Amino acid sequence: MKDVLIIGGGISGLCVGWGLARRGVRAELWEADERPGGKIRSHREAGYLTEQAAALLLNFRPEVDRFIRATGLAPYKAGRDRAREGRRYLVQDGRLRPVPGGLGGLMISDLWSLRAKLRMLSEAFVPARADDGESVARFITRRLGREMLEKAIDPFVAGTLASDPEAADARCTLPRLTALETRYGSITLGVLVNRLLRRRSAHVHETFSFDAGMERLTSTLAGTPGLTLRTGHRALEIAPTASGWRVTGQNADGELECRARRVVLSVPAPRAARLLAPLDRDIGELLDGIRYAPLAVVHLGLEQRSIRHALDGTGFLTPRREQLNVNGNLWLGSLFPERAPPGHTLLTSYVGGSRHPRRADWGDARLLDAVLADLRPLLGIQGEPDYLRVERHHQALPQYHGHYGARLRALDTRLALLPGIELAANYKGGVSVRDRIAQGLIAAERVHRSLSGSDRPKPSALPLTPWPAGQG
Repeated sequence: MKDVLIIGGGISGLCVGWGLARRGVRAELWEADERPGGKIRSHREAGYLTEQAAALLLNFRPEVDRFIRATGLAPYKAGRDRAREGRRYLVQDGRLRPVPGGLGGLMISDLWSLRAKLRMLSEAFVPARADDGESVARFITRRLGREMLEKAIDPFVAGTLASDPEAADARCTLPRLTALETRYGSITLGVLVNRLLRRRSAHVHETFSFDAGMERLTSTLAGTPGLTLRTGHRALEIAPTASGWRVTGQNADGELECRARRVVLSVPAPRAARLLAPLDRDIGELLDGIRYAPLAVVHLGLEQRSIRHALDGTGFLTPRREQLNVNGNLWLGSLFPERAPPGHTLLTSYVGGSRHPRRADWGDARLLDAVLADLRPLLGIQGEPDYLRVERHHQALPQYHGHYGARLRALDTRLALLPGIELAANYKGGVSVRDRIAQGLIAAERVHRSLSGSDRPKPSALPLTPWPAGQG
């Protein structure tokens, strides 16, 4: 019998496996695909290095820094230009405008009107509220005003999360901002306090990738000593036993079975719903109610001399009011070396999401025309690209919409009835690679603690005995 069976070999499952192996736990990981990594995949073609999904890692968490060092990945970080890394743009009135850094820069910038600046300066005097299920749009408008929502937060939520600020749960989507209100009563005061505290620490915020692309991360984790990785293994059914769980599945050779004391599900919510619904109908319904946004990732390779803009930054995001086809654009050829042939650069655009879900299904030619229609006037592009690659994800990112916090709490309550089942996927705790690493390590620690408890009851047969919340 295995200590732990992890179902799903994306970044979440791989991080759980790495964390368990580091603690000496005998873990086996099943991945239905023939390769691990989930949506993280790097592709080299015609001198360009493109990403199927996540293109970089934006980190401000010390535990992620420690993880990168412990995995031996630190020497493989892709070099980047610090000046370019820190500069970001927004589209305003059909042209790119640099986003100011810090409160001082914001106050002298003409991105916002005088009325909006006065509204933001008065944020510290806005009474704090604890509105469960409050949307991002309501939270930001209440604290910082409508203009901040429309010009800054809307493009961030739509461009990086493929989400809708009018529907997204603020506490789940913007946990750092909502936590500042909860702790300090104000975002502004919280930012100032945290900035002072940060000056006393050695931690550096940074944006990076890896020399061979983001797949370097997942391929390294897949080779973790002590973790048994089995690709081409699809889980079909989970059933309780006297000492844990029995998982039946299928591979190219036929049916298979694994018995484990603990099972970690690191698969998309609909897949987890199908596995858990026979055990608990409510869990199945809660998971099945999580919606995903479709997304098309459009990579364009161009000669640098054909672009008038200096591409002196990370890229740009687009507010809804600008009515553009792309939600955002990354200048990866400028950020990282060897992403494009000499004299060329790589531009990566994101189309679809909650803002325009049907556009993700457009054909390559239509997507190319739509993206170029946006980029030509913004970047001053002349001529045609010499490289095009389109990646489509029909279920790209989970949407933390509606009363999402209540949904997660209900999930935790129901999971307490299934001791030994753990959920670790991007519909819990954030969708970024940074968050998936951090949450995977937290899940590994939680599973390890549960295995260490010798007096913990084991599932025997349905119906299951209730399990105290917060102990498994």
